[in-house]
Amino acid sequence: MPVTLRQLRYFKAVVENGSFARAAESVFVSQPALSLQVRELETTLGWPLFKRDSHGVALTALGREVHEQALRVLDEALLLETMGKRFNEGPFRISLGIVSTLAPYLVGGLTEGLRKAAERIDFSLCEATTNQLLNKLLGGHIDAAIISLPVGKLELTEQELFEDPLLLAGSASRLAAFRNLADGLKAENLAMSDLGPLLALNEGHCLGDQLLGACAKSNLEGVHRDLQSLGSLARLAGADAGLTLIPATAAAFEQAASPDLHFLRLARPEPKRRIGLVYRVAFHDQRWIEPMGEAAARVGKRLIEDGLALPD
Repeated sequence: MPVTLRQLRYFKAVVENGSFARAAESVFVSQPALSLQVRELETTLGWPLFKRDSHGVALTALGREVHEQALRVLDEALLLETMGKRFNEGPFRISLGIVSTLAPYLVGGLTEGLRKAAERIDFSLCEATTNQLLNKLLGGHIDAAIISLPVGKLELTEQELFEDPLLLAGSASRLAAFRNLADGLKAENLAMSDLGPLLALNEGHCLGDQLLGACAKSNLEGVHRDLQSLGSLARLAGADAGLTLIPATAAAFEQAASPDLHFLRLARPEPKRRIGLVYRVAFHDQRWIEPMGEAAARVGKRLIEDGLALPD
């Protein structure tokens, strides 16, 4: 028998909810009805999609491949169902994720830029870590995300917007001590213990990992990695609690909020993060993608110019 969209939707619901009972509740059908559709899908494919045990369900090897394909099929079906609405004169309503270490600085300018675009684009904002936004994007909960690259997912398209240099941030006295190091303003010198503690965002934030990678720090000794927000990181660095790396996109805003915070640009190859617009492959020809990317790139590059213009 042919595979149906209903079967794929129910299968997707089980994957997202981790159990047949919760999946049935999420799609408003009885559990036996949902289970029957999934069994019929497994019969058609000739192999189990789930391993069932007392703890719930987990995807088999085939199940993982089918899940990736099902997301693509359901995306295309959604486009068909909404094609008329998307191509009329009404505004595009997009659910957009922005990584939390960029969202506070980008969102105001992005909103203003999209108001001036030829295409009317309204977006609802989801702010989270890169990995959290990727999961939402793959699950169909958001339409696009502005996050750190690379992503490396076949079902997602990556469009680079700008490169965001990471600036050394701290009090004037700590930055002066770093300047006096004999072999220059190299990122790997941040690992030296006599410079004081390194401040980093906690696990789950790409920026925390980038700091450890940039300074060649192979362990957590001398690293304070308990912070959730870039604002808290900047306040502590400005209060002489340690050194950290702050993206140039955030530098001007954070220095205005913490006047004792100073910045120093590191020697080449300076640490940086690549920021891009990521969306599902099925959306590649949607008219909102180009103006969204152009507006985000303009705002990001302007923020970087402002950050790099700060006096050392």
